[in-house]
Amino acid sequence: MKRNLRIIACILVCMLMLGVIAACAEDTAPVTPDPDTPDVTTSPVVADTGEGHAVFASASELRVGFAIKNMHNPYLIAMNRTMDEMAEYFGYELITINAGGDAAQQQMDVEDLIAAGVDVIVMDAQDPIAAIAKSQYIASHNIPLFLLNASVDPQTIFVTLVQSNNVGLGTAVGEWVADQVSGDINIGLLAGNPGNMVGYARRTGFITGLTERQLERFNSTNFTVRTMGWGNWSAEVGMEAAEDMLVAAPDINVIFAENDGMAMGAITAVRNAGREGEVLIVGVDGMADALELIQEGVYGATGVNSPIELVRMAMQIMVDYMTGVNRSIPSIINTTPGLVNAANVEDSWDLAF
Repeated sequence: MKRNLRIIACILVCMLMLGVIAACAEDTAPVTPDPDTPDVTTSPVVADTGEGHAVFASASELRVGFAIKNMHNPYLIAMNRTMDEMAEYFGYELITINAGGDAAQQQMDVEDLIAAGVDVIVMDAQDPIAAIAKSQYIASHNIPLFLLNASVDPQTIFVTLVQSNNVGLGTAVGEWVADQVSGDINIGLLAGNPGNMVGYARRTGFITGLTERQLERFNSTNFTVRTMGWGNWSAEVGMEAAEDMLVAAPDINVIFAENDGMAMGAITAVRNAGREGEVLIVGVDGMADALELIQEGVYGATGVNSPIELVRMAMQIMVDYMTGVNRSIPSIINTTPGLVNAANVEDSWDLAF
């Protein structure tokens, strides 16, 4: 009899454990994003639900920590400047620490911000993998983390990532090129650095936009990627890479640069090679210098990736979250892709940097 009771008990325990496992599987099932929702996407990140995060009566009560990865280019300088402007606008205290391009330093910066008693941290991550440990440390102190600009590993814990729609930016530029060049298109891709997810998104978006627009217009494609170079996101290295591409593939007639800085280097390389007017140069960012070059007719078009728009949007979302106005926030929020060319450059200065 006792033996039978033990067998029955074991069976009941096994059934209970199977029920728990099934329930966990249901709780962790992926959520399919609504394809009709514009400019907002979700990703398989470790979501921070906001449970336990303090709610503040007003933005002026907040102490905000900003961990910026670097301030070595106009985009990041404009991002930092707009962060200061938004702190003044909302009335919260802002503490900014610059990692200087060092992922280990950014970990120490996060620790310093927490020691300073910040209520929320905003971070432009230096390294997508290193962001995991930083986010875990922040979460262990029950501090919400908002991410700007840079993509991170899916295991990172955060409330939301606000960034430009880099695929959309590349797509818009690719579509424009397809509309401008009727003959064969021989492309030189001027990329930032290997492994960079932003650059990858922009160039794949460019190829997609070019492909789809040509298929729409001609029911076929007529472009070839003839060569690729790494410009390290700067005008100087971009010029050197473009010079090498012009030698390696002298028949290229389009150069797509993953940012305006490298595009400016390509403009110089093309001019020095005596091929100005023969090579259409396009890129992404929407810098003020780039808009001037479009006005001069030496730069074809640029996708609008404005740090001003990005920070304004992100800080409004952060303030709404911290004051309890809205805590149902998608894991990734994109700005709306835009394109500047000679036809609309006069109306595009407000978000230039």
